[in-house]
Amino acid sequence: MSPAPAAARISGGGQPDHPPSRLAEVVGHRMQREQLERQVRQRALAHAYWISGPARVGKTTLALALASELLQAEGWPGGLGAHPDFWLDDQQESLGVDRVRGPEGELGPSLQHFLSLSAYASGPKVAVLANADRLTLPAANSLLRLLEEPPRESIIILTTSRPDSEHLPGTLRSRCQQLGLGPVATPLIAAWLAAGGRLELECETAAAISEGRPGLALELVSDPDLASRTGGLVDSFLGCSNLGPAGWLELSRELAERGRERELAWEALRTWTALLRTCCTLAAGVEPPPGPPAFRTAGEAWARALGLPECLRRYDLAVEGLSRLAEGATARLVLDRLLLLTFGAFEPQTAAPAGRVRP
Repeated sequence: MSPAPAAARISGGGQPDHPPSRLAEVVGHRMQREQLERQVRQRALAHAYWISGPARVGKTTLALALASELLQAEGWPGGLGAHPDFWLDDQQESLGVDRVRGPEGELGPSLQHFLSLSAYASGPKVAVLANADRLTLPAANSLLRLLEEPPRESIIILTTSRPDSEHLPGTLRSRCQQLGLGPVATPLIAAWLAAGGRLELECETAAAISEGRPGLALELVSDPDLASRTGGLVDSFLGCSNLGPAGWLELSRELAERGRERELAWEALRTWTALLRTCCTLAAGVEPPPGPPAFRTAGEAWARALGLPECLRRYDLAVEGLSRLAEGATARLVLDRLLLLTFGAFEPQTAAPAGRVRP
């Protein structure tokens, strides 16, 4: 028997007569999840959604959870991916006009062709287009025409971490109900990772340096060298107080040149930003988020030596460095600037001995 339509899965008393919503399983983003759950209950869904936010913060995860809920995909053999009323494009390659409207290709039917077919399960048809900034301009214009005259009983969900991309016309966004996702709280990510049976220290370390992005945290926690590498980065940063400008610039060079595709530079900045955030929370008299023990030890020393205003100034420098890297700035220059401005006017007496990044 085909699953019942999503709108029909609410009992007369207003309580769901099926297992808890898949949306409730998404880590973080409580307000957005509750909004979607309410719309499902009230049968007040939009015909299109625009989910934006930082990379790996959970945009596609939320989109897939909504699709699974609407299609009751847990009861379908093979799950959501095998459901005939579900369409997904989450490839890395550029997305051309043929994928939006055109004949069936190597990846299956185009979006327009999929939406033109009758629903197999007598419910909605749901399409998820992840990383919509991959659209070429002709493809975006074709998608706009679909959104202006959407097929009945269809829902299109777009996700993007680059909502201001030149390939995403403002008119495209205006045809969708917008949901913006921000960073997820560190304790929530740590608890989510720990639910998988991982060690507490590994979960807290990954969560602390993930910038509030569950997808990144999940990748980090799977790295067996994460704890030792994080410790090395903390030692190297604290050790800068015993070095001069030449030592700071040498550390910057080492991180920028050793990191394949800037990965080590990224990780150093994420680690230092999380460390400085701990300094700020302790200086403010607030319990810091979960993290490695070294964060708290160093944070307490810096909070005493600097006070909240100076801790905040250095934290702002680190956050700015992450933003500059995200915009494509040269890693060496970003690290040079951060270390020179952080240590140029301050040498805390309680800092750890100088160190180098461990392999």
